[in-house]
Amino acid sequence: MDISRISATEQISEIISGFTIAILLIPESIAFSFILGLPPMTGIHSTMIMSSITSIFGGCPGLISGSTAAVATSLSGVNTFVGQEYIFPAVIMGGIIQIFMGLTGISKYISSIPKAVSSGFLIALGVLILLSQVNNLKDEKGKWLNGDLMSYTLLLTIIATIVTIFGILLFRFKYITDSEVNIPGGLLAIVLLFLLTYSFKSIHVQNVGSRGIVQGTLPQFQVPKAKWSLINILKTLPFSIAMAIAGLTESLFMVKETSKVLKIPENSFQENMVQGICNIISGSTGGIGGCVLIGQSKFNLENGSKTRLSSISCAVFFMLFVLFFGKSIEKIPMPAIIGIMVAIALKSGDWIALYKKIDKDWITTLVTSLSGIFSGSLSLGIIIGSIVHSFI
Repeated sequence: MDISRISATEQISEIISGFTIAILLIPESIAFSFILGLPPMTGIHSTMIMSSITSIFGGCPGLISGSTAAVATSLSGVNTFVGQEYIFPAVIMGGIIQIFMGLTGISKYISSIPKAVSSGFLIALGVLILLSQVNNLKDEKGKWLNGDLMSYTLLLTIIATIVTIFGILLFRFKYITDSEVNIPGGLLAIVLLFLLTYSFKSIHVQNVGSRGIVQGTLPQFQVPKAKWSLINILKTLPFSIAMAIAGLTESLFMVKETSKVLKIPENSFQENMVQGICNIISGSTGGIGGCVLIGQSKFNLENGSKTRLSSISCAVFFMLFVLFFGKSIEKIPMPAIIGIMVAIALKSGDWIALYKKIDKDWITTLVTSLSGIFSGSLSLGIIIGSIVHSFI
């Protein structure tokens, strides 16, 4: 939908939604860097590239892209079996594989996987996002928080989760229009917890800065330090394939869902190609790649976003925050971020699928989700779930 076809208040709502999500992407990008044992700015630079390019050229308006759990978990085995320096070549190869899958039409099979497998994928994704928040209950040395620090963190996390899910404040801009503008619950949670921790000095919790320093730098092209031998490429290839499948599954799912909500034609091929190009660029700049974020994209749609204005705003605000307001972002209480991520995880999972009658689809969903959760690889869950679905 053309931006000019929406009202002034709808445009304001989209900009506010982009603003809120941009704040959330910073600690999340840092968290995914930690999963791979990399510096905080690695994930941030990846999100810069993914969000800025896909917001303009992606296959569907309103989608939010960046560093994701699907891609990060798919690459985690590179550290163990090949070496950390091969993560960036793996990302580059993953992008090349995605472009190949798009040109050959293979990605069409990914976008048409059974609904039961998609449900299992979403459940596994939601659980992995929840599990990734466990590390935020530890200090920078990896030890569990204790005493009042843990108590306040848990209490404020619960408050932030509730406010994010149920807290939608409606403003009436009388001097612009009589329509109402949505203030997302996630932004309210951040503001509320910031005021609580600022007003009551006895409340001690970690902030974003405790998870990593936000430096005002842009990504730069660099040659991966890995040795490009045939053996090392073959060792890395399975993880690149896993990354390509998991990333495309998450992205093409949201392209299809968003197109239904907005009642517009879907363009999975365009999303496929743009994502592959972004991952090649990300790997070439020492990044960990990424794809469309289901939770954040759904959050964006729930805020009333209909055009690319929200996703472009998100990309612009993200870069501005990192470049000029890193110190301010570092002061945001971590319980606010944890609570928002819990809410996003709850919205990401297709939990209702587990409460349906026990049949072929239910078994497929269960197997897919459990395979993805226990292996830590969403792509493996998709493969196992698809095989089970075919033979039951």
